[in-house]
Order: sequence, then structure tokens, then C-alpha cells
Amino acid sequence: MMDTLRTKENQPGHNGEDDNYLFFSSLELIDYFVNNLADKDIRTQTKRILEMARVFMRKKDFKLEDIYSVLIMVRNIGLGSQIDEVFSLYFKEGNYPIRVFIQIADLESTADVELEFSAYRGQKKYINNGKLFLSEGPFSQGVIIENYYHGSAIQPFSPLDQRLIDGDFKQAVRQCLENLKNTLESAGSSLNQIYSFMVYLKDLNALPEVEEIVGQYISNQSEILQDAIKIEQFKGTHNIEIACSAYLC
Repeated sequence: MMDTLRTKENQPGHNGEDDNYLFFSSLELIDYFVNNLADKDIRTQTKRILEMARVFMRKKDFKLEDIYSVLIMVRNIGLGSQIDEVFSLYFKEGNYPIRVFIQIADLESTADVELEFSAYRGQKKYINNGKLFLSEGPFSQGVIIENYYHGSAIQPFSPLDQRLIDGDFKQAVRQCLENLKNTLESAGSSLNQIYSFMVYLKDLNALPEVEEIVGQYISNQSEILQDAIKIEQFKGTHNIEIACSAYLC
């Protein structure tokens, strides 16, 4: 696996082959609009990023609601509820983008939040069955675009016990994969249809354990584009989250 923060390379259309896709980040927006966000509170920073995104997208004949995926990176995840409030104002319930929400101290800008956006100008079907996530917020569990499924990061949440698994690491990995399996099947896909697999970890030294367990669930693991990202904190005490993109069956 590769240690990277970039996600757009894992998406169809990222190389310009499809003009209906658009990928950009808050760093690009700040450079484009020559805007310094460092002296603002995190709620204001998030609002300004989304307003810049709206204008930037309009210039490219996209709309804000075309955004289907957001990677949210913050210095202090304890302020996450303020970001959630802003997203609730800009996106409609039932059509919230999928997301990954992580704390990383070494952001590239002086702002307290960085966002990476993926947008698609066309029909999207959002999936919100509410069964496999503990955290609440303005995000969808998954989205179907054409023949592809893209999902929010899966937590090691046990639906049976109604709790996050944060002690036994291997059990947490298995729970993530079980949740991922159920989510994919409900969307009309499966684990063996995955083509892009992202693991978010507090400790990258645990990666061999993850790969060992993933191999028990996914037979074509060597054919999948796999990334591992080191993070500081999730919105919870757990140590791992997993996200993926897959073909529909």
C-alpha cells in the first residue's frame, strides 16, 4: 500500500477522459482566489471554501450540488460539529456527499481545514440506509454514479452491540470489512468488485495485520489500487476506517 492523501486518482474520469467529472481542492481555490483563511474561525473558513467552490464550479459549468465526495482534513477534529453545521446549510438531506473526516496536524495551508472535492455532472443515486455507521452528520453512506459505487469511510461499528470496536484491532478490521461487505451488497456490488481501497490508520505499523485480514475477505486483493493514509484522530476513539470504490455487479 502507498502512503498518500490523494483520492482523485482513484476515481473514473480523473485524467480528463470524461468532462462530466471535476476534481479540485481548497488549496487550489485559495490560490485561485488569492484568499487567506488563517485568521478566521473554522466555521467561517468552511463557509468561504464552499462559496469559492460554488463560484469556481460555476465557471466550469458545474453546480455545488454536483459534488458527490469530500475529503475533510482538520487540525482539531473536536471542531467537527461546526463543519457539519456548515455542510448542512449547503447540501440537501438525502443528497449529502460521501465523505472521509480525519484529523491531520500537518496541513499544507495555514487554514484549520482543508477539503478535497470530487464532482460529477450527471445522475447520482445516494445510499442512506443508516445501519452501519455510528457517527451522525451531513454525509451519505454511498453514491452510485453510472456503473460505479463510491462509499464514505466505514467505521468498525458493531450493529449487534451498538458500539465502536476500539480495543481489539483485528476485530475492528474484520468489523469494518463486514460492514463494507453489507454496504456493497445493498448497493448491488460486492467485495470482489472493488477496484480502489483506502485504509485510514492511526498507526501504519498495523498495516500488515490489515492486509492479512483483507486477504481473507477479498480474493483479488493484488489487482486493487490500494492506499494507506496515516491520520491522527477520527471522530471517535477507534483506530481504523476503510473506504472503497467498486464496480456494480
